[in-house]
Amino acid sequence: MEDILVIPREKLFGLKNENYFNGFVPLEKTDFQQIIQSNSLFKPRPEMETDPSFKQIIPYIIFRHGNRLFTYRRLNKGNEKRLHGNHSIGIGGHINPIDTKGNIIMDSMKREFEEEMEYNGDYDARVLGYINDDSNDVGKVHFGIVFLVEGKDGNITVKEKEKLEGQLLPKGEIAKLEKTMETWSRLVWEWIKENIL
Repeated sequence: MEDILVIPREKLFGLKNENYFNGFVPLEKTDFQQIIQSNSLFKPRPEMETDPSFKQIIPYIIFRHGNRLFTYRRLNKGNEKRLHGNHSIGIGGHINPIDTKGNIIMDSMKREFEEEMEYNGDYDARVLGYINDDSNDVGKVHFGIVFLVEGKDGNITVKEKEKLEGQLLPKGEIAKLEKTMETWSRLVWEWIKENIL
């Protein structure tokens, strides 16, 4: 059984919800990293999928090379039928106990990026902000830490080619995909198109 990093909702947002937000919030406005590192714990994933009193912490990675972002589409062979055909500008995954050797947030981002993407170039990574979406059952139990990974090389592709297809696209091409974007991508895209590209 997979153990994943979670944080009690009241620790994340405060007893009176004083830190609460819905949507995307940039790092400059609020920083949840210390709260997460001080108050998170590992719990079995099946229990957490239906318990909104906890938030599962998800590194959500956006890759940029020059003025293009890596954008991918879920193919019909993927496990999650609800997402087939949808586009995304972010790669996400859970934080596991294997990520606890150093900085748990940065280490989990690095592991997730290397597990999902075929990329051999150098890159810099930084936190852009956070995503919270309580508008649906999946969103109610997840909290995203949004990373911008800036690659020195544009030679990048997905590893799971039977489930995903992706490419680097400029702002104008990504904008055409807005209607088919997954929720988290739509939330962060509004900010990225004005501040990053």
